[in-house]
Amino acid sequence: QKKTSNRLQIESLLKCVYDLVQHVRLHTATDIVSSTDTSPSAPPLVLDIGAGKALFTRAVYEALDRKVAVIALDSRRPKKASLKTGDMFYDPDPTMKHENTNNNSSRREGKDEPYTRVVADVRYLAAKTLVPMKTAKNGRVVAITKHLCGGATDGSIMALCKEPLMEYVGACCFAPCCHQKTRKDQYCNIPFLESMGFCRTHIGLRGGVQDTDFKNFGMLISVSRAKDLQDWEYKKSHLLNLLGFDRAAQLGRQARRLFEEGRIRYLRQHGFDVKLVRYCQETITGDNLAIIATKRPNN
Repeated sequence: QKKTSNRLQIESLLKCVYDLVQHVRLHTATDIVSSTDTSPSAPPLVLDIGAGKALFTRAVYEALDRKVAVIALDSRRPKKASLKTGDMFYDPDPTMKHENTNNNSSRREGKDEPYTRVVADVRYLAAKTLVPMKTAKNGRVVAITKHLCGGATDGSIMALCKEPLMEYVGACCFAPCCHQKTRKDQYCNIPFLESMGFCRTHIGLRGGVQDTDFKNFGMLISVSRAKDLQDWEYKKSHLLNLLGFDRAAQLGRQARRLFEEGRIRYLRQHGFDVKLVRYCQETITGDNLAIIATKRPNN
């Protein structure tokens, strides 16, 4: 990865993922009773949802020295590398043998844990899709996402909180982005926004049912991501003309925080302990917040 900001984001998120893998390893070894499908000593598994080209997935796999199984889940099939653009997928070559290049540790013994590419939509998983996860029931899966666009983060959260994935997942790390692209019907916790006085329908001037709050959230968030605006941008926005750029950008940052709070509360309602962390500086990326969730005991 040539872009410095992308490398810094990945390096920062790796620490979050490593801590969650250790948490799952510790808690499943002590708290989970063995079943016919798995044993308490089975290792954790990392599931990268919306893996795309799998740069983050591969970074996690290598950072954990291939001692933890990894699944790159994405609805798109991988393509061959482009000689013209240099665009490529980062899945490891199964024909090449891995060697530990860490000079501070002795050579690793034993075979690599599997790396699996799964082509599927996390919202509609078939039984065969779960085969690579068969050893990771009872909370041994660490689900991760990095900068899924728009409502894809919400779709992932809701999928992880219901069957069939809820019995697998023990911890999650979500690093959302592109909040302004989220549609109201995609967001996971509209009741939370309604409880705060937003997103309530009303009768507009022409007699139709309206709810402009969610649309305004998107506009304010877009403004908050810009350093300045061109003359032609949002020139018809009465809200921006009323507030001015600085105030609109401030409210946009608060709207992004409100979106994350709704996601956090949704996860808490479904048996997770959750915290919001700032995983890197805002100078690296404006989308520098991550939702860290761990399944409560007996949930």
